[in-house]
Amino acid sequence: MIKLNKLYIAIAATLIGIFCVDSYGVIIKSLGQIYPITQLNVFRNGFAILPLLAVFIITKEFSSLFKNLNSRFIIICCVRGICFALMHVFYFAAIINMDFATASTLTFSSPFFIALLSIFFLGDKVGIYRWLAIVIGFIGVVMIMRPDTDLFSIYSIFPILVALLFSIAMIVLRFIPDSYSTSKIQFYSLLFSIIGATLLFLISDDHVPVENYNHLLLMVLTGVLGGIAAILFIFAYRLVSPSKLATFEYVGIPSSFLLGWLFFNELPISQLFPGVIAIVFAGMIIIWRDTLKEKLTREIKQ
Repeated sequence: MIKLNKLYIAIAATLIGIFCVDSYGVIIKSLGQIYPITQLNVFRNGFAILPLLAVFIITKEFSSLFKNLNSRFIIICCVRGICFALMHVFYFAAIINMDFATASTLTFSSPFFIALLSIFFLGDKVGIYRWLAIVIGFIGVVMIMRPDTDLFSIYSIFPILVALLFSIAMIVLRFIPDSYSTSKIQFYSLLFSIIGATLLFLISDDHVPVENYNHLLLMVLTGVLGGIAAILFIFAYRLVSPSKLATFEYVGIPSSFLLGWLFFNELPISQLFPGVIAIVFAGMIIIWRDTLKEKLTREIKQ
């Protein structure tokens, strides 16, 4: 009964996190016609620190925040921070210039990049099912991007770059010892992300004064929602096995489709199908293999 309750709590946290991500995406797409991406990126990364600081206050982890730091940990967090800063730039550019659901769906190619990068950086062995998933997934991505039609543009590549940068940020986590808490890793990664976003803003020549307090509040809200989403995902994946939650992440696809229709009157059905089916199917293969591998590992330990 306790395990079941934990699973339900983790699923709820994941779904709320997805809603937060889609919600701040809607705000970014709305404000993106007025304000430059680098400016929106500063608010998204900068104010994400607020929910994280609230967690530190609740958990009383401030005392250990600046202890046991070394150059390797700082470098890895720096890499993650830069990845996140660039990732948001590409994501914002994609959702502003593409259909909201199309851009969001293409970011779901990250599991295939993680599988590929694991081979080169972690020495993981990839069997026939994972290779099959990778091939099917990329076929789905190509079907949505439509590189041979007028639907394709430079912005179609940006969600793929988002997925690649996210995958790198996830892979480098494996090089951080388990002794470091997730919140500590998140804090220093976010710190470098804020620095990166600020530098991108300063070197750009496109700065627009905030028009009114409503826009300022919405910009701050993107950071708060993004910070809450990150905390919820961390909480969920530490509560139960990632393989049990990965399926629910695909709720983000119909969610982004619905929000794109409600707020922007977008219905990219012909572009999304059947490619989206291939992406989801490939993801399910990876989830199935991870679940099976986890089960076999448990049985061996017993």
